Amino acid sequence: MSSPTYPNLFSPLRLGPLHLKNRVVMAPMSTQLGGTDGAVTPANIAFYRERALGGFGLIIVEFTCVDPATGRTEERQLALNSRRNLDGHLRLVDALHTAGAKVFLQLQHGGRFSPAHLLPDGITRGPSCVTSRKDPNKVIVQPFESREIQRLVDAFATTAALATEAGYDGIEIHGAHGYLLSQFMSPLSNQRDDDWGGDFNRRLAFPLAVLRAVRLAVGGNVLSFRLSADEFIEGGLRIEHNERIAPLLVAAGADLLHASTGRGPEAFDKVMEPISAPEGWRLPYARRLREAARVPVIGVGQIRWPETGEAAIARGDADLIALGRPSLADPQWPNKAAAGRREAIRPCTTCNWCISGVNGGRVGCAENPRTGAELDAPIPTNLGAGRRAAVIGAGPAGISAALLLDNAGFETVLYEARAEVGGGLIASATPPGKDKLFWYRDYLRQRLLDSGVALHRDRRITAQELVAAAPDVAIIATGSQARTLTIEGIELPMVTDAFDTLMGDGNAAPLSGSRIVVYGGGETGCETAEFFAERGVAVMLVTRSRKDQLARSAEMVYRVGLLKRLLTNGSIEIFEASRIVHIAAGEVTIESAGGVSRTLNADRLLLAQGRDPSNMLAEQLVAAGVLCHVVGDSRQSGRIGDAVHASYQAMRALCAHYATLPPLAC
Repeated sequence: MSSPTYPNLFSPLRLGPLHLKNRVVMAPMSTQLGGTDGAVTPANIAFYRERALGGFGLIIVEFTCVDPATGRTEERQLALNSRRNLDGHLRLVDALHTAGAKVFLQLQHGGRFSPAHLLPDGITRGPSCVTSRKDPNKVIVQPFESREIQRLVDAFATTAALATEAGYDGIEIHGAHGYLLSQFMSPLSNQRDDDWGGDFNRRLAFPLAVLRAVRLAVGGNVLSFRLSADEFIEGGLRIEHNERIAPLLVAAGADLLHASTGRGPEAFDKVMEPISAPEGWRLPYARRLREAARVPVIGVGQIRWPETGEAAIARGDADLIALGRPSLADPQWPNKAAAGRREAIRPCTTCNWCISGVNGGRVGCAENPRTGAELDAPIPTNLGAGRRAAVIGAGPAGISAALLLDNAGFETVLYEARAEVGGGLIASATPPGKDKLFWYRDYLRQRLLDSGVALHRDRRITAQELVAAAPDVAIIATGSQARTLTIEGIELPMVTDAFDTLMGDGNAAPLSGSRIVVYGGGETGCETAEFFAERGVAVMLVTRSRKDQLARSAEMVYRVGLLKRLLTNGSIEIFEASRIVHIAAGEVTIESAGGVSRTLNADRLLLAQGRDPSNMLAEQLVAAGVLCHVVGDSRQSGRIGDAVHASYQAMRALCAHYATLPPLAC
């Protein structure tokens, strides 16, 4: 595979005996698609095969536990500690090789991050004793004894040998993110004073012993070590320490370093960045490890576009570029990039829907509902032959539904009341640090242009018109509407809706130097406050909740940063546990806990008290006998991923509605 547009990214690379067709790596990520016994399942194979077919030169299969009795981290984590699970790995490797990718297996032990309820004896173990913050007399992590540590060295070697027998082209040892090996390496978690801890060299004794043992077990196969180049915690390992450590890892047998960052849970935002993180911010850390170790390095983290990877390799920051979340959004990322079709890449916006738990812990993606569901039967391309579909609302739910219907052969018409497509996605992308969401709006807009969907903008269609058009199916994706409030003075012209303001509607935006009140401590209210504070407006955020409950439904990693910014922003004054009781021209009266009243002088009041589904159109169509599906915020307010997945499920429901099942052969 070569590319005139990105010649470095798609140049081949030789790692010892291994020849890679390009420099694009699928990063290891937990999928929870495995069996509860740690076995590779057909769902695992289908998931990875999709990425192999997408053009990834190297796939690093997710963290696989070397000793489930003491190190299991997740309920459905893969394990290869005995021959019992070997067959599944043989099938997985064969499928990926056939699909054109090379494949590594990542070996891991959770240590102190192994939940006690997943361990047979219910005892979590790590390098050193850890007591409960609430009860210092309660031990929650017991230290491994020296003989147990030597047994773990052997466990890593055993799994590596089995993986080599299964046909893996290489092994990666997980020494990052606060798991067992990094626990031994870091002075934060290793307080031992024996052969396995006590100073810099002894803290490295365990990971180096593991490397040497695995090196013997895999023979000439490639051996990678993943480490956090910087833990970003006071007292933890910094890049300066790891520049000393990296050559020692190489001397012990590592052929390749995988330069991640962060440590869970204290610096989880450096493991899984929030949406505001800059593109390619980790690459300078990869470069420093590469210069210190003098071996090839994999750069990873917040790399979303091929030009970022191309430039990184050209500069010498890294030799390979690993994509984690982008491989969930678009398995075809490498193929599209190599062909120079950057605009066709479904972009990862770092929305972190994939770690939100909405899929029951199973891997998923907001924009790609097929991720983690690769075994779903394909939607027939002739399902809608001779049928017509109407979609009302061109937000993420409506556009996704229209594209799916069009691809399934329906004659599809999409109606949007506004002049521009995007719906609530525009309001979500407008606040500071969230502009990456516009990438997805632009992608959907381009997909519409390339499709057969008939798009009618500035068109508010009525139920009567839809009934007269007699579509075979209607998809309602009209979004949400502002919640009705009963506050004296709410009809005054100084009052407007925060959501509409972020959408670009409503009254003119407040000018720099003016004073506004934002009423509502949810995600929209908090983002509206930050949006106007950034523009020189003095903001008074009035919330009925406490400060520590602000934006409590927001994505968890993003919320941590949002709260820090709100609480330290000198332009935002927060009135917690308060409600608005009266509005007059230029004045907003609030009542706080204990019945204390206060009047705030303000040029504008923006309401962010929640929104309700807008589904009256659906009720009218159902009453008229039109087959109808309600998706997105029209059914229930949620995130972009909820909307897109609802459209996918509606499409699968249509498959069930129209499909004919052949008789069973057996």
